Amino acid sequence: MDSFAEQLLKKRNGLKENLIISLIISAMVLVCALAVMFLLPIPALCLMLIFGAIYGGLWLIKTQYIEYEYSVLNGDLDIDRITGKRKRKRVVQVRAQKIDEFLPMPDEMDTKGFGRVLFACTAPENATFYVTYHSKKNGRTIVFLEPNERVLKELYAGQNRPKQLALEKACRELNVELPSLGN
Repeated sequence: MDSFAEQLLKKRNGLKENLIISLIISAMVLVCALAVMFLLPIPALCLMLIFGAIYGGLWLIKTQYIEYEYSVLNGDLDIDRITGKRKRKRVVQVRAQKIDEFLPMPDEMDTKGFGRVLFACTAPENATFYVTYHSKKNGRTIVFLEPNERVLKELYAGQNRPKQLALEKACRELNVELPSLGN
């Protein structure tokens, strides 16, 4: 029987995203002001430019809102990035057997030596676990996660026994409490 769990996380906007949103709003206001100043004698063109600037600005602002969806089916991990609640892109698809490490976050993590680093969590400081695997396209890959109890159970259940024991040992060493993960 298949086991399945999924979770949806909304990424918090950081300084970069907020700065981009501010610049988009400033550009919208500037375009609207210039349209009124220079194109007022041509009302139809003026209104089209104003509505176009507002529509385009709002569309660009929405692209700054990102969500991650974790899907775990029989231990296989799929992560989709959803941009602006419109566009979905699969960013991670890894079979349970291909996962090299699935461990809790240590206090400090060195990401050197990885071809790709992905933070699929609300904020980098909120990541509680990480997964490493080898990808043909990107080489060694590390993905930082913020799984809920159900996703964590399914990821754990999909791992072979040595990886499960390594996860349990790392959690004990780092004083990370695991939910009851018994199969």
